[in-house]
Amino acid sequence: MGKKDITLNAFLGDVHIFADLLNGCCFQGKTVILPEELLPLDSAQYTSTNQGKPGKKYRDLKKLWYQEEPVAIFAVENQECRDYRMPVRCMRYDADEYERQIKAFEAEQKSVSIIFRPGKAISLLPVLTIVLYYGQEEWTVPRRLSEMIAFRSKTARFREQIPDYPLRLISVRKDMDIELFHTELREVMGILQRVDDKRAMQIFFENNRAAFSRLTEQAFEVIVNCTNSPKLRKYMLENKEGECVDMCRAFEEWMEDCRTEGIKEGIKEGENRFARLIHLLERDSRYSDISKAADNPAIRSRLYRKYGL
Repeated sequence: MGKKDITLNAFLGDVHIFADLLNGCCFQGKTVILPEELLPLDSAQYTSTNQGKPGKKYRDLKKLWYQEEPVAIFAVENQECRDYRMPVRCMRYDADEYERQIKAFEAEQKSVSIIFRPGKAISLLPVLTIVLYYGQEEWTVPRRLSEMIAFRSKTARFREQIPDYPLRLISVRKDMDIELFHTELREVMGILQRVDDKRAMQIFFENNRAAFSRLTEQAFEVIVNCTNSPKLRKYMLENKEGECVDMCRAFEEWMEDCRTEGIKEGIKEGENRFARLIHLLERDSRYSDISKAADNPAIRSRLYRKYGL
């Protein structure tokens, strides 16, 4: 598991953030699930390996929704990269969870000396897996099992009879409406939506200064790792107050540093470009044009175009 997934899991693992994610993605932002109703579940799931031997698979996040009694099981799988296997992966994850519930039910029946009969009704908790995709590229790989199956001429006639399995996939950049969130999840996801556009990020900061001025350290860690900005952590430490970080000040200092570096890189690139022009003019024995190019920007630009620089 990469650093981005680790920090994102830690952030989303907070029950307030997890509840906000579910309410925003599943219930149009209505407060249906309360943080105190979410209980932790072991992310390890027992399954079978490709060789048929017992094994374990680990889910990114898994919690039990409990309202006086168990209601449902929610799981979140974070994805930075597209994975064409995702429908089968999630289908297997969910099937393993249902199998776990069946085994727990059977064990409970045996513990109270009740003979379990295969035909007896079993009441399973529903399992919902959300795939949270925060990668840069559009999710062009299958979103459902049927998109992975090759239905040829002989099998097409009973295609509708084959059970399907659709993903509950949320693309942070394409599908997510951050205005449905009511915690700092809104600010974090807003940054992930704009991670490739510093100008858009800056505008987002300016419009949400109050929220960014009291960002928690966990939220900031997600932003630092997902924007690939290690220097941002330096400014975080300088602008940390207790458990919160003044993201606005940290971002302003980071942007100023980026501008300074950009100016330096531009100067260096300009020097390298002029050095290449001098080399080409010397090659063509145009020595008088060297001094002209140094003194006259218009001549310099014309020579750049002439030599394709």
